[in-house]
Amino acid sequence: MSQTPSPAAPEQETHNGSLPASVVPWYRRPLFWGLLFFLGLLLLAIWLFWKEWQAAENLKGQIASETTALQKQNQAREDFLARLRQLLKEEPCEVQRKLPLVSPPPGIAWPPLADGAARSGDVLPEASEPSARPTPASPQASQPVKTPQGFAALMEQATVLVLALREEGLSMGSGFFVSPGHVVTNAHVVGSAQKAVVVNKATGAPLAARVLRAVQSNGRDFAVLAVEGGPAITPLTLSNDVWRTERVSAWGFPGAVTNDDPQFSALLKGNAAAAPEVVYTDGVVSVILERKPALIVHTATVSQGNSGGPLVNDKGEVVGINTFIKLDDESYRQSSLAIVSASLAEFLRAAGVPVTMAAPSGPDQGSSQPAVQTDGAKPAQNSDQPQTSSDGVKGAQGGKP
Repeated sequence: MSQTPSPAAPEQETHNGSLPASVVPWYRRPLFWGLLFFLGLLLLAIWLFWKEWQAAENLKGQIASETTALQKQNQAREDFLARLRQLLKEEPCEVQRKLPLVSPPPGIAWPPLADGAARSGDVLPEASEPSARPTPASPQASQPVKTPQGFAALMEQATVLVLALREEGLSMGSGFFVSPGHVVTNAHVVGSAQKAVVVNKATGAPLAARVLRAVQSNGRDFAVLAVEGGPAITPLTLSNDVWRTERVSAWGFPGAVTNDDPQFSALLKGNAAAAPEVVYTDGVVSVILERKPALIVHTATVSQGNSGGPLVNDKGEVVGINTFIKLDDESYRQSSLAIVSASLAEFLRAAGVPVTMAAPSGPDQGSSQPAVQTDGAKPAQNSDQPQTSSDGVKGAQGGKP
């Protein structure tokens, strides 16, 4: 028997079934905004990291560039020092010829003058009238002068290294104090320069000096420098007396020794507190050539750099100023020559520089030659042997050393 479905069944199913849920839009979902915030933080972190990396790379490049520049500068200075050391090992004539070709690298001011070095200018000529004499520097009276204890201490504090920047290059020689404010050297050491630098351990630092007067004629080769601002120095005494066979010693800064002094290298590198050691050699007076002025031939070893240094007796009195080296090409024998102090004293008096003279003394026992006096010297005789100044500059006679 068939049954007819009840018409109320579908309606009942509709009421009993669950209602469909409403759909939430994507932009209102928390997960979307969480992911977006995370991506933003990630991008910010990446950007900050990139900025830091870029700054670090720029700093690294700058440091590398500065390091390279400093390495090049140091290498240039080392090469300059190497050229100077190599040049000082050569013969004096070669040094004189090649020295003008050596130029310092950029940034090197040499000599270390307080107010700059003069590259040109004429040396004040020797005056013939008292009114034309230059005014000497005032002695350093404000500082007490203490006498050094011992012969070596006296010579070490009074002997100085002289550096002059000439037109043809840097010239190195020796000199010594003849008064608290005046240093004597050879005229060929300073050349045409009007300023120079003097230094030793007693000065404490390089001192600027002004060329007060210079003469290089008629056998004389003298220059006196006015030094200001230095410590009190006990000057050396000059002696008119010198005898054959008398023991003498030469003091100065020969390049053959000074070149290996680490203090000299430090001075070249700009260390103002560095000063090389004074070099001492001894010998005897071989002969006194009666020229005008007289020349002392002695056996104390001198070389390039000794020019202008003192030749002293065993009392510490200056009997001459070392000026030339005479070389015998056949026997390879070297003779050292110094101009007598009597001629130097006349030059200093004419320049108005105070000078202390030792009391006359007799010759040592066994000596056979009288003391040299300038008024009894004979006129100069031409020499057939080459002469070379002891700083490497050729003397008036010329010739191959």
